[in-house]
Amino acid sequence: MVNREPIPIQFFVDERKQRGGIVITDELLRLKDSLQFQNLPHETEARWRLVETAWQLGLNPVLLSVSYDKNSSLFFVKDHLRRRIDVTSSRDALNGYQKGRCLYCFQEISVLPTSPILADVDHFFPHTILAQTKLNDNLNGVWNLVLACRGCNRGEKGKSARVPQIKYLGRLFKRNNFLIDSHHPLRETLISQTGTTEISMRRFLQQQHTNAKRLLIHEWSATDELEPAF
Repeated sequence: MVNREPIPIQFFVDERKQRGGIVITDELLRLKDSLQFQNLPHETEARWRLVETAWQLGLNPVLLSVSYDKNSSLFFVKDHLRRRIDVTSSRDALNGYQKGRCLYCFQEISVLPTSPILADVDHFFPHTILAQTKLNDNLNGVWNLVLACRGCNRGEKGKSARVPQIKYLGRLFKRNNFLIDSHHPLRETLISQTGTTEISMRRFLQQQHTNAKRLLIHEWSATDELEPAF
């Protein structure tokens, strides 16, 4: 159940009250034949490492404050002595919440380092904005990090330092909400960065888009897009 509504695809059925156990469905067996099945162990490990790190720091996982290192594409936290602790790959942590798809064109992506379709970690609002303004809206924040295919991020017709068209803002909002609604360990980090209500989150993103357009002027859209995955 999500928001008190059944999800269309179920990997298990909870029959603990009726039969004392959980029944695996055929959908889970079908999953193993998909590309994203290879990504699943990485995504699961990333989530667990975030939880485990919070426990090591004596925190409730929902209170974990996570930062991003652009050079290494790693999420990290700081302990009470302000010492950095690398936690997990940002690709591994974010992939499942984009359904294994590029945010812009919905092509399949992978988090496997040797994959020819390895995802790029992209700043939705380009990192170059930091050099043009004194505003500090944490463009390295989780809220602004998305996974993109190489063609969209840095190909000949890629986004580079341009601003994504407004239609992509809705996808960013959805992706962030997927993380928040799932009570992922990144939940509180996202809320602290974007706002505590849906209205405040939408206003925050809209303001970022307005600021980015004012500074960078040019907008960008993917050349070819598949059917929306979310």
